[in-house]
Amino acid sequence: MRDRTYDRTYQQKLFAQRTPYLQWLSAQEDMERTLDRPDAGKQICTLPFSSCMDKVSGYGTFLADAVYLFARTGGSLTPGAERVIAEAFGDHPETALVYADEDYCGSLSALYRIDDETAQGKTYRGAPWFKPDFSPDTLYSFFYLGSVFAVRGGALLGITGEHGKDISLYELVYWIFREVLMKERSRQESEVVHLAKVLYTNDALASADWLDGAGQIKKLYQTEVLPEEPVSVIIPSKNNAKILRRCLETLIQYTAYDRYELIIVDNGSSPAQRTQIEQLLKEAAQKKPGLETIYLYEARPFNFSAMCNRGAQSASGSYLLFLNDDIEVMDTGEGAGWLARMVDIARRPHVGAVGAKLYYPPLQDEKGPYRIQHAGIANMGIGPAHKLGGMVDTGCLYHGHNTQNYDMLAVTAACMLVRKSVFDAAGGFDETLAVAYNDVAFCFGLYQSGYFNVQVNEAVLIHHESLSRGQDTAPDQRKRLAEEKARLYAKFPAFRAWDPFYSPHLVQWKRDVDYTANYLYACDQLLLPRQMPDAERRKLTGRHGETGILGKIYDRMTGYHLLMVHIDSVEQEEETVTINGWCVQRARSNAGISRQLCLYHIDMAYLFEIPPKLREDVAEVFAADGRTTQTALSGIQVRFERRSLWRGRYRIAVLFHGKQLVFAADDKGGQIEIEI
Repeated sequence: MRDRTYDRTYQQKLFAQRTPYLQWLSAQEDMERTLDRPDAGKQICTLPFSSCMDKVSGYGTFLADAVYLFARTGGSLTPGAERVIAEAFGDHPETALVYADEDYCGSLSALYRIDDETAQGKTYRGAPWFKPDFSPDTLYSFFYLGSVFAVRGGALLGITGEHGKDISLYELVYWIFREVLMKERSRQESEVVHLAKVLYTNDALASADWLDGAGQIKKLYQTEVLPEEPVSVIIPSKNNAKILRRCLETLIQYTAYDRYELIIVDNGSSPAQRTQIEQLLKEAAQKKPGLETIYLYEARPFNFSAMCNRGAQSASGSYLLFLNDDIEVMDTGEGAGWLARMVDIARRPHVGAVGAKLYYPPLQDEKGPYRIQHAGIANMGIGPAHKLGGMVDTGCLYHGHNTQNYDMLAVTAACMLVRKSVFDAAGGFDETLAVAYNDVAFCFGLYQSGYFNVQVNEAVLIHHESLSRGQDTAPDQRKRLAEEKARLYAKFPAFRAWDPFYSPHLVQWKRDVDYTANYLYACDQLLLPRQMPDAERRKLTGRHGETGILGKIYDRMTGYHLLMVHIDSVEQEEETVTINGWCVQRARSNAGISRQLCLYHIDMAYLFEIPPKLREDVAEVFAADGRTTQTALSGIQVRFERRSLWRGRYRIAVLFHGKQLVFAADDKGGQIEIEI
């Protein structure tokens, strides 16, 4: 009976771990039920549409005091959606347009990769589409409002009165956005309202990758080809002539844009390297007749912001392109248009900084699609993070974040284009941010001043990331990184854990490239440690800290450890620590096993309860072992605040059943330790 209870509880926990969106949805619905709000009483008229290209004229006569709710065919509004939308208009009389989030319905297998014979054709909700706030440049790419939006009758009549009733729904929204763009940020936010609520469910999961209007929108507003405007390409570089050579050669050879100058900013190359760089510029001028080159040399400590600012001061172009020296232009006809595409976007009066999609260079013998290094910066709860980093650039990743141009709060200065007038008005890069977050701070400032920063995924380059400066992995580098992040948010406190283009319903506390629903399981939450009494600690480990006999249990018949612990990673942020891994007891069911993470040193030990954590990969490893079962929830993910422990160096172990301690070892048999 006890085993059946453990098994039933295990299956319930396993289902919950495999369906994070269903858990998030349940929590949201519980919250909504606690809100007793009277009916808004606003007249709502619900109208069906099949595509954003449907004609407005097909809906007949409109009334100024009504609200028209457009809901896509092939799905349904969630209960109470009309009331929620009516309230949004009622709360703000100036609101012209409201749109909301949506999700999809399908089988457990299609949505969550769960094969459940008991489901018997039942459908579930999943694949949520959490949309950004007011995003004019995203709208210029595809109809990102999706399947549910509403327009005030007065605004609808105003647009059709000026542009005619024969316009499409897309054009209706386009002209509303154009009018709103002319207003201050606070007015924009009240006139186009994004409700961060799921108010519509699509019936066809297969349509999730369909970007409504993506192929037609560009044809609607194609303008004549404008003449090239002068661009100043500013490249900070020091002692890196070999890498810089590849950057300059590919820039000149493969870029289908003629009107630019080169400015190399050098903060102290060696004499030999300086000579090589001067030679590179001479060769560049020979390969591209008429190319102006400037070499700014001054030996000084590395300060990326200062180097960029100095280059900008010497620039004569109308546009500034900040480019890392480890960027490589791709040798493709499509890739050649990268700079022209960026300039086309940067011409828009409301646009501030423009970024490009950056690829990691392919590994040796690697074939197939490139892996993404950068597709914009999201300002998450943990701070600024590159989105889609490491993902293979294939298909449609989270509604076109890899294929369409998107408004983003920030883009990387590894390749950033901005009008010189905008750069100068913003005061350039913050030179107190010498290494990191200078591009983020610059973009924050632009958005705060009313500009929109755009991730241009039509412009694609290869980035040999951190070849010039290296990675920030050493303790002193991590400390400096934390200090610069603190300085960033001290300067822009309103942006802490807030991003208008990254929904609060998406994961905030860890780096997440998949755009996952922000549901916190017990393993995702910060845990409090329990200090282990000395007598208990000595009993388990021995008086002097050596591993006790209970920590060395073997299966005498097979020679394998019965208790297995593996630590995958120890992620240390400035305030928190996250330990990831897994632990299994062999030759038995792992349902109901008591597990605690132990952080131990000679004078003290702390215990953390290990909540269930889904590890499908571990379950696959033990699938063939008929005696070792129920291992899918064997993951370790323990998060805690640094300040909850005394400082020191700790060994990592797992305590099974409250009495069997197993210390984690690396692949060479060495102890895994952590410095707090």
